[in-house]
Amino acid sequence: MLNPMKYYSDIVEELTAIIRYFPMWSLLGWYDIKQRYRRSFIGPFWITISTGIMVGSIGLMFSVIFKAPVREFLPYFAVGQIMWLLMSTQLNDACLMFFQYQSVIKQISVPLSVHVMRKLWYNFILFLHNFLIIIIVLAIFGKGFSWQLLYVLPAIALIMILLFMLSVILGIVCTRFRDITQIVAVLLQLIYFFTPIFWMRKILPDKHAWVTDFNPFFHMIELIRAPLLGNTPAVDHWLFLLASILVSSIVTLYFLKRFRHRVPYWL
Repeated sequence: MLNPMKYYSDIVEELTAIIRYFPMWSLLGWYDIKQRYRRSFIGPFWITISTGIMVGSIGLMFSVIFKAPVREFLPYFAVGQIMWLLMSTQLNDACLMFFQYQSVIKQISVPLSVHVMRKLWYNFILFLHNFLIIIIVLAIFGKGFSWQLLYVLPAIALIMILLFMLSVILGIVCTRFRDITQIVAVLLQLIYFFTPIFWMRKILPDKHAWVTDFNPFFHMIELIRAPLLGNTPAVDHWLFLLASILVSSIVTLYFLKRFRHRVPYWL
């Protein structure tokens, strides 16, 4: 028979571990960055440079293809692409993170949320490096700074919460069923083309509006892109993101309770 007190204590342990183990996962995440760019002169800024070249070249090319002004299209694409890199990279990495950290998981008993935060912190640091590209593009082509920028902070916080929840789910599922990793990679590639990143939402006919209306990645990107471009995010984006967090949190709590002790045996 399920003991409710034991159930809630396990969940509380997982969630409070994010705070209790902050020095551990933040240090390990930063260490992962240093290891990846060991003996590199400019370190993670190589990603910033390569991403900046890609954003600039593709942005200029597609502005010509879609006959859109560069001043309008390039900031639109830059914000969308860099937000997509954060989300897609985190979800792809989440599928393999428990395999990557299996030596730690098998030797040290710490909550799974610590390993998830380690990977999430790692990708967030890379995102901050890439965010320099957005600042440069907006400084050149943007409309200037406005009070709408205040929406970015709560939007980023909510997106990170959702990514944490999804990462827990994917990490557990992909550890048990390893083929899911490839399925996730393929699905993310398809979703990229159905998300207004290198094409603009306004060119989509009304009869095909469902492509974006039910696309969670569009709502997440738009919550960041709209204020950065001087607009106020629509209420629908906030509601969709909050609903996604609610549903994901229920699934995440169930997975943590049911499967968190099985992960080391699946590795």
